[in-house]
Amino acid sequence: MSAKHSGNTPAERPGSSYGEPAAQGYVNPYESAPRRRGRAGRIIAALLIALVLAGAGAGAYFFFNPPWYKVTVNGELVTVKRNATIGDVIADGHASPNPGNLLAIDGNVAIPGGGNAFVATVNGTETTDPSTTLSKDDQVQINDGTDATETFTTTEEVIPHGTIEADTSSEAYWGGSLHVYEKGEDGLQTTKTGDVSGVVLTEVTKAPVDSGYHIYTANTNGEKKIALTFDDGPWPGTTDQILDILQANGARATFFTIGEQVAEYPEAIQREAAVGCQVCTHTWDHASGSGQGVNLTYMTADEQINEVQQGFEALRQALGTEPQRVMRAPGGNYYGDIISTLEPYVDAEIGWDVDTMDWSRPGAEAIYQAIMTVQPGQVVLMHDGGGDRSQTVEAISRAIPELIAQGYELVTVNDLLAYGHNTSVASDVQVIN
Repeated sequence: MSAKHSGNTPAERPGSSYGEPAAQGYVNPYESAPRRRGRAGRIIAALLIALVLAGAGAGAYFFFNPPWYKVTVNGELVTVKRNATIGDVIADGHASPNPGNLLAIDGNVAIPGGGNAFVATVNGTETTDPSTTLSKDDQVQINDGTDATETFTTTEEVIPHGTIEADTSSEAYWGGSLHVYEKGEDGLQTTKTGDVSGVVLTEVTKAPVDSGYHIYTANTNGEKKIALTFDDGPWPGTTDQILDILQANGARATFFTIGEQVAEYPEAIQREAAVGCQVCTHTWDHASGSGQGVNLTYMTADEQINEVQQGFEALRQALGTEPQRVMRAPGGNYYGDIISTLEPYVDAEIGWDVDTMDWSRPGAEAIYQAIMTVQPGQVVLMHDGGGDRSQTVEAISRAIPELIAQGYELVTVNDLLAYGHNTSVASDVQVIN
């Protein structure tokens, strides 16, 4: 007989016995209430944590990104909104700079106050941009604006070169030391038109060079450059002595060589080139034969061409390179038909501005005095060959250091040729309002 239980013990729950599930729909009052209270507490705790974190995040954001902060403007501490610009600071009255003017391209005022509104420095960096943003604790200095030049439109126009009819007389030869065959080169004219003022500026930015045969002395524009030249070498002993003096003084010169001498003393020619001097031809044999040893114009056209071409060939053989097409005619006899005859073979013929007459051996003092009359851009004639040139050596050993002490630079003929024959022509600027 099984035992019976009385009361509401778990064993007596309706529809239940020990080890059996409770009847469907039955709720145990002893278990459900504590569960509901625990779940709600956790939700509330989570919400409180979220609110605390959100508050902390917002606080951190506003700490690092305050909506207002202070900057120093022209020595005064002021409060500005976050990401304020220089333009904002000026608009708020923290600075009152006066603007510069807008200038036309000719320098006149086109719009008063139309230039830079201000010039500011932010932490030492200069700016004229009003949209420059300011950060916390920036040091800002805002000064008056500066003048600005209007924008402009540029056009270019070619200036065609012309052709000159050269004076080929013997008298014209002495009009300058440089006698140059120019192929001609167009010039260039630039026109600028102001976008605001409408002012037009026209300027010759490159002067045209007329084709033809030009006779001139180099205009070095005040630069104290001169060219010492030596003829009739190379010569045993003398040429090396002259090169020693040039090297000792950091000077250069130009040697006009005789082809026959070049063939006999190629080492001297090679040294001339190695120390930076210019090596040119003075013909093959100084116009011997029909030229009577001094005048190419006495020769036929074929003889003239051959005399010069042989001189170039001697240099080519000695130096192993193509020689420069620069020459000096014996005696300065370069006039008449020879000018057109040699045009295909010669780029320039070089005369002189100062003749030391050293060939006549007038004494070292006389040669020295002649050298010291030289002016910027001029060419001095001397000789390293053709006889005893000890007076020349003595004169230049004194003259060269003195010229350098006076500020002269002793250069090559090519250096003077580089100035061109139009260097004295100033750019022509025309203003049209």
